[in-house]
Amino acid sequence: MFRRKEKKNLQTLLFYRFLSVTGALLLIISVIVYMIQYSELYKNMANDILRTSVSIGDTVDLQISQMDTVCLNVINSTSVKETFKRWSQDEDITPYERVIYQNTLSDALVSIRGVDTSIRQLNIYPLEGAGYGIGNYYGRFTAETETLPWYQSAKEKDGYRYITTGTNRLLSSYSGTGSDRLCVSLYRMYFDNYRNPLGFVEVQKYYDELFADAISPLTAADMDITVYDSDGVQIYPYLEEDTSDSFDYYSALSDISSESGNIRLYNNVENQREYIAFSRLDYSGFTVVGSIRNIDFFLPILKSLMWIPLLAISLFAVCYFVSRFLSRRIAYPLTEMHQFLARKDSGSEFQLIHLDDSDVLEIDSLRDSLNTFIEAKKAATESLLVMKEQEIQAQMLALQAQMNPHFLYNSLNTISAMAEEGMTEEVSGMCQDITSILRYISSDKESESTVEEELEHCDLYLQCMKKRFKDSFTYEFDIADDLLDMKIPKLCIQLLIENAVKFTSKTAPPWHVRIEGYIDAGQWLISVKDNGPGFDPEVDRRLRAQMDEILKYSKLPSLELDGMGILNIFIRFYLLFGKAFLFQFGNLPDKGGAFVIVGGRFHEED
Repeated sequence: MFRRKEKKNLQTLLFYRFLSVTGALLLIISVIVYMIQYSELYKNMANDILRTSVSIGDTVDLQISQMDTVCLNVINSTSVKETFKRWSQDEDITPYERVIYQNTLSDALVSIRGVDTSIRQLNIYPLEGAGYGIGNYYGRFTAETETLPWYQSAKEKDGYRYITTGTNRLLSSYSGTGSDRLCVSLYRMYFDNYRNPLGFVEVQKYYDELFADAISPLTAADMDITVYDSDGVQIYPYLEEDTSDSFDYYSALSDISSESGNIRLYNNVENQREYIAFSRLDYSGFTVVGSIRNIDFFLPILKSLMWIPLLAISLFAVCYFVSRFLSRRIAYPLTEMHQFLARKDSGSEFQLIHLDDSDVLEIDSLRDSLNTFIEAKKAATESLLVMKEQEIQAQMLALQAQMNPHFLYNSLNTISAMAEEGMTEEVSGMCQDITSILRYISSDKESESTVEEELEHCDLYLQCMKKRFKDSFTYEFDIADDLLDMKIPKLCIQLLIENAVKFTSKTAPPWHVRIEGYIDAGQWLISVKDNGPGFDPEVDRRLRAQMDEILKYSKLPSLELDGMGILNIFIRFYLLFGKAFLFQFGNLPDKGGAFVIVGGRFHEED
C-alpha cells in the first residue's frame, strides 16, 4: 500500500525552494573560487620554493667562482711563483734576503686577495716542504705539503680545481694553531712553462659564510636545504661520518635531465612524502635541493583558504534568513486568502477579501479576482459556466504566482554567469588603462608630446604589466621636474619601456625597469634601464653600423615590423633634431641588463 504524500503549505515550499537554489549556487561558486585560489596558492608556493633553491645555488656558485678567480690570479702571477720559489727553495740567500722575499710574497698575495674579506685564507705550497699563507694566519706552515690530507686528491686533478667542504678546520691542520671553525677550501696545482708541476694554491672561506643562504633561507616556507657536490657527496648540512640517517636526494634526481625544477618523492628515511625543488649549478657542478614535507607544503595553503568555507557558511546563514523572509512575505497574502476561503460559512459567503496591496502583481490580481468572483456570485447574475470560468481563471493566476521562484532562479543564474566570466574591478581597471593607452597611441594629430604626458601613459602601461606579472615585476621613475614640460618625439619612451619589458621578461624573475630623467652639463637626458639579458653583440654591432650610416649619408633604411624599435627612435630623433641630439645604448657593466639614453640640448627659456 502506498503512503499518501503529506502536503506542505506554500510558505514551507517556497522556503525550501529558495534555500535549495541559493545554497546550490553558493556551493558551486564557493567550489570554483576555492579551486581557483588553491591553484594560484599552490603555484605560488611551488615557485617560491624553486626560486629559493635557485637563489641559494646562484649565491654558492658565485662564491665558488670568486674563490677560483683568486686562485687563478695567483697561478697566473709569474712574480708570485718566482718569489715563492726563491723563498722556499734557495738555500744560498741570506736571512735578510729571505725576509725581503717573504714580505714581497705577502704583499703580492694580499694584493691578489684584495678587499674581499670573505676569503679567510690564501695559501701557496711547494710540491715538497712547507707552504706559506696570508689571512687569519700569516707565515710558514709547520706541516709538509705531501703530508696534508688533500695532497693526493688535488694532485690527481692535474691542475683542475679540487674542492673540500667542511672536512678541514681553518689552519689547525697546517700550523698547529687557528680556529676549529669549519671552512671550504679550493685547490689548484700550478705548473712551469713546460707543464712540470711546481706546487698548489689554496683559497679558504668559512663554511657557514658560503652556505649562509642555505642556513637561513629567505622564504616563509619551512623548507630544508641540502647541497651535493659534483660526485653526489653531501656537503651541506655537514656530515661527520655516518650518512645512514640522511636521505640521498642526489640519487633520486639522477634520472632527471633538467637543470632545475620541482618533483614529489617519498623519503624512506623520514617515512614521509616531500615536495622537492632542485637546482644544478653550472660553475661548481653542485646540486642544491630544497625539501619540504607535504604537510608543511599544503598546511599554509589550506589555512589561507579557510576564509572561503567560513564566508560560504556565513552567506548560507544569510540565505537562510532571507529565504525565510521572502517565503513568508510572498506566501502571506495567499495564506490569508486560503484561511479566508477555508472558514467560509453560509452567513458570510458574500464577504470580500480585505488585504493590503502586496506589491506582487499576480497575488494582488488574485485577490481582486476573488473579490470580483465573490461580487459576481453575490449578484447572482452569472451562470454556472461563468462561475466555473472564474474559478479556472483564479486557478491560473495562482499557478502564475508560483512562477516567481523560477524567475528568481533565472536571475541568480545570470548573476552567477557574470561572476564566472571574471567581470571584476581589476579587469575593469585594466581595460580602462589599456583603452587610454590605445587612444594615446592611435592619435596622430601631433608627432610630439610633453615628457609628463608620455610618462603618464608609460605608467599606465607599466601598471598593466604589474597586474600581469604581480611581484615578479617592479619599476620606478626618477624624473627631474624641469623636464616635465619639455617636448620629445611621441612614444619614444613608451617604446623603450616596451622593449625593456619584452626582453627582460624572457629571463628568470625578478624583473626591474628604471626610468631616469635629469639635466647634466646643459643637456637633458632620459634613460631606461633593465636587469634583462642585455644587447646581443651582433645586434649591438648591426644597430651601431646602421646609425653611423644614417649620420654619415643621411640615408634612412627601410624599417621592419619587428626588432627595429631602437632604430625607429633614433631615426625620429634624427628627423626632429638633425645631428644635435644624444643617443646611447649598451649593456650595464655591474649587474647585467641593458640601458638606452636619449637626450639633447636643454634651453631654460623653452
